[in-house]
Amino acid sequence: MRTLLTGLLIASALGACTDSPTATDELAGESAADGEAGKDDLASAVFDYFELRPDSRQCLVADGECGVGFYVSRPNRTTVKCGRGPMQRECKVYTVDWRGTAMPASVAKSYEDRVRAGEHLVVRGSVVPAPNDAGISFAVREIWVGSSTEPGDGVFAMVKDNGIRCVRAPCPSLTERKLNSNLSAQLTGVELDDSGATQDQIDRAYEQLYSEGLIVVGYRDYDRFGGKTRTANTFYTRAPVPLH
Repeated sequence: MRTLLTGLLIASALGACTDSPTATDELAGESAADGEAGKDDLASAVFDYFELRPDSRQCLVADGECGVGFYVSRPNRTTVKCGRGPMQRECKVYTVDWRGTAMPASVAKSYEDRVRAGEHLVVRGSVVPAPNDAGISFAVREIWVGSSTEPGDGVFAMVKDNGIRCVRAPCPSLTERKLNSNLSAQLTGVELDDSGATQDQIDRAYEQLYSEGLIVVGYRDYDRFGGKTRTANTFYTRAPVPLH
């Protein structure tokens, strides 16, 4: 198993193994502790993330609703606010506004085409109801591309290097923040090999741990020193904005 362990680990530490604890994931599930807004700037940075998928229903009669537009839902949350009505499981949006990404129009359209073709994206943005409640659009600010075209299973967490360096293991040099939640944990590493990604995808993912971060989807695990890790079945890297 290839797990990323960050920090400085001396040989004496590497020789001392401990029994791994039971893998209880304190970020799993949904509770009032998640909140509906970030309690501070760091937590606010992981709110407003959505999964985007096309309305791919096959319709016997064209009615302007079935098979048109997209659906958005919140990772880690069971409901989302779609307008002035009650919370719903997901929102039907008729158009996606990509201008907030600063992507050229042709590049933005290519992402929309990929979603329409069945690819799963995580996007950061806002549900925008029409002033007359005639429909809903979605305004995108960030695009995150998966290591697979399929959605992941487990907790969605933004993982990022936190600058901690150690001379003994375990070294909690990564911080994971649950998307759309105020919950977080310290990690000693992430395991990406089980995601089925290519080596190029994995290398880029590890690089993003030290910059904008990496969205990891998976389950709690522990390293041989008892440090918390997360094993990914998929992960998402932020799409770069092309140079104009």
